[in-house]
Amino acid sequence: MVQLIAAGLAPGSAYAIIGCCVVLLFRTTGVLNFSQAVLGAFGAYTAAEAYGALGLTSASAALVGLLTGTLLSALVGGLITWLFKDGQAAARATAMIAVTVGLLTLGLRLFGDVPLSVPAVVPATTVDTGNVTVGLDTVVVLGLGLVLAGGSAAVLARTRLGAVLRAVSARPSTAELLGVRVRLLALGMWAFTGAMSSAAMLLIAPARSDNFGNLGLIILPALAAVLVGAFRSVMATLAGGLVLGIVESVSVSWPAVSDYKAVLPFLLVIVALLWSQRKQVWDEAR
Repeated sequence: MVQLIAAGLAPGSAYAIIGCCVVLLFRTTGVLNFSQAVLGAFGAYTAAEAYGALGLTSASAALVGLLTGTLLSALVGGLITWLFKDGQAAARATAMIAVTVGLLTLGLRLFGDVPLSVPAVVPATTVDTGNVTVGLDTVVVLGLGLVLAGGSAAVLARTRLGAVLRAVSARPSTAELLGVRVRLLALGMWAFTGAMSSAAMLLIAPARSDNFGNLGLIILPALAAVLVGAFRSVMATLAGGLVLGIVESVSVSWPAVSDYKAVLPFLLVIVALLWSQRKQVWDEAR
């Protein structure tokens, strides 16, 4: 059981990282980015193509993939910022759904539905703690998730940059009148979250052997983690992603549950929604 829990930390950390990126972008730009995992998948598969077709080393290919995910995310962010600068949240969300579908279609057209060999960024070594053996890649992706969540929470809550970013999300026009470079900050957040998503995908893709579509659909468990954090808390999102990854891994030992593993994110979404609405329901009951 302990080994299964450890095995769930890698996918859980990826869910958490992508979910934290969604929360960060939503809190700083007001955009709900449904394409977060797809952008990361573009980075991972570009690295795979650079490694296989161009003969680059794994480190060089990973850097190419990381830059691709970053630049593509910045490009999408620039278009959304330009076209929907003063748009309502619903309009931006609708646009992001269209962008996500378009990027998924483009990715499947470019990379197909055959799993590609993504080069391993981290050496294939293990860390033995006595009772459990954990891969070094799991340690790295978990560490990345902890640093991302803890660092972003501290920046948003305790620094002037965090206050400015929150102001950009709440009142972009007012912030611009006060001299804040709204578009530049928004592009920076899009590029940063694209880089983090690509890094998460590069770390977990070698062990998953998924095709492009499946990697892009990692956004579903990531959004379930986001709902645990109520679109506000990156730390709660981190916890939600890790719990979901562990539950998916442990469910392998339960034959009655393992066949429905893909349903677990939706179940977590329902539970999170019910929990978030508990106060309103109880008030109406009283």
